[in-house]
Amino acid sequence: MIFTPEQIRRMVAHAESAYPRECIGVLTGLWEKQEDIALKKLSNKLDELFKADPERYRRDARTGYFVDPKEVFNLVTRTQKEGNKILAFYHSHPDHESYFSQEDFAAAVMWGEPVYPDAVYIVISVFGGKAKEAKVFAWDGAGYAPADTLRIE
Repeated sequence: MIFTPEQIRRMVAHAESAYPRECIGVLTGLWEKQEDIALKKLSNKLDELFKADPERYRRDARTGYFVDPKEVFNLVTRTQKEGNKILAFYHSHPDHESYFSQEDFAAAVMWGEPVYPDAVYIVISVFGGKAKEAKVFAWDGAGYAPADTLRIE
């Protein structure tokens, strides 16, 4: 898994432009065809859900994300039809460090197994609208452990 400077730049730009809200996105394609890897921004619906039902959704997009399952289903279906894979999910942590939180773990794992076993997760910390750090987390058989730190330029 090698991320190009352009892929990193685009993820960081997305994270900075979403600040002070969390962004979420995905990279699809095949590692051996770097030139065809696509970065797709996903819609963080948490502000809408929080506004409509604050008793059920106790956080807003400043501290979390929620992607419509239909959006994810359509993305996965398209990706598979194209003969590609989900390579990485990324999201930002506004005004917090890059770490794999309990919420991140809950979204990535079902019944103790990764939902997307071949995908890595990237968490980008953004302070005051400027990206500070981006860490990659990979499944180690029991959870998601730090696997790399991406160079932010």
